Amino acid sequence: MKSVFALVFLASVFAFAQDNTVVTVAPMAQVAPTPTPAATSEADANATPVTTVATDEKTILEKAFPKFSLKSYGYFTFSQEETFKAVNDLTKYNRRKIDLAEIAFEGIYDLTTTSKIEFEVEIEHGGVGTSMEYDPFEEFGEFEKELEQGGEVALTEFVYKKNFNKTNTALKVGKFPLFISLGTILTKPSKYAAINASDVEIAMIPYHWNEMGVQVEQKLGDFTGRLGLVSGLNSEFFRSYNWVGGGYQRQFETINADDLATVASIEWGSISKGTGIGLAYYNGNTTNNRYKKDKLTVDSYVTLVSLMVNYKLGRFMITGEAINGTLENSDKVSTANKSIRGLNPGAFSALGHKAELQSLQLAYEFSDEWIGYLRHEHVNTFEEVQGSVVAAPRYDRTRETGGLMWAFEKNAFMKFQYAEDQTDLDGLPKTKWFGVAFGFDIGKFN
Repeated sequence: MKSVFALVFLASVFAFAQDNTVVTVAPMAQVAPTPTPAATSEADANATPVTTVATDEKTILEKAFPKFSLKSYGYFTFSQEETFKAVNDLTKYNRRKIDLAEIAFEGIYDLTTTSKIEFEVEIEHGGVGTSMEYDPFEEFGEFEKELEQGGEVALTEFVYKKNFNKTNTALKVGKFPLFISLGTILTKPSKYAAINASDVEIAMIPYHWNEMGVQVEQKLGDFTGRLGLVSGLNSEFFRSYNWVGGGYQRQFETINADDLATVASIEWGSISKGTGIGLAYYNGNTTNNRYKKDKLTVDSYVTLVSLMVNYKLGRFMITGEAINGTLENSDKVSTANKSIRGLNPGAFSALGHKAELQSLQLAYEFSDEWIGYLRHEHVNTFEEVQGSVVAAPRYDRTRETGGLMWAFEKNAFMKFQYAEDQTDLDGLPKTKWFGVAFGFDIGKFN
């Protein structure tokens, strides 16, 4: 961990030094003949406008900064899904839902031509959200949750970015999305045809995964390398239904930072723009970020390796990802989580040692307004288990999806999606899901 921090620090210092290096050339001494008054007047007349223009350009450039711009996007959904009455009653019935899924405002504060501050505020499900507190003196330590409203308002991104043009290096400091999955890279709904960039990522890793930290990016031709040190996960909130996803520290007002995580990636082209392929890596211990430290005394490293592609060839586009993950000492984490007062995960405390996810989508652009797609997704968070933990086939899931995206009036869109879900649990029948989304993506207000 210290070596990663040192590498990031040294890369930043080197980029700063290179960017601020000024080469001064001393003028040669020349002996010129004494000009006549007429010659001097002509030289002054030619030199004065050049100085004035240079000064004016510098003044105009200085006055242009800082400047502020605002972007926004959002959408709401209507969905209908088949579900079951109870575990012992597999009679199907339809459940319909309406959800103001997300409205986001992205502000960009350009400080200079090479530096800026970006922030993003998201309003999810129309609400304010919950807050959680840990009281170590309440019945030997208890978690308490206060519910304000069903949704959430969150500052998902707040980051300072500095570009060093001489070395093609960039520095990020603050809270920013991790380059680890399609869901964290394709963050705007206009960048993908389905209602969500992935329907199964939420069963394995954090949703909208942003972390506090520092990251250095280095471009070399068509390749971009990234290395960062960010806040880590808390294994107290790992659960069967979303593996390490619940460990994303959004529940509390502050983030425990006793264990940090390393993120690294290499990208060819640009996945975000539909012209790239990327390989990403995440590794971090989660034990010391727990509030009840006495419950777990062994390391619980989370390791993720992901391969992603998002590439357009003519009117065809292929989008896919494969994520493999490992949770160290998963059986001991499961045991430690089983009896945490105030959380009571019960049967959901069981965790797999290894998890895997695959997703492949093929899309075709019929016109500038219509895109059709087919997608296959699979996730299994009990690929391998440790100790006495028994694999749960319920969390070995497959989703087959097809749909259309209609883009109209430049900034508006509608999405139509049909899906069938199947688990590996014997006797559990396949279920159907249908959804419609309506939204907008405004590139810039001013």
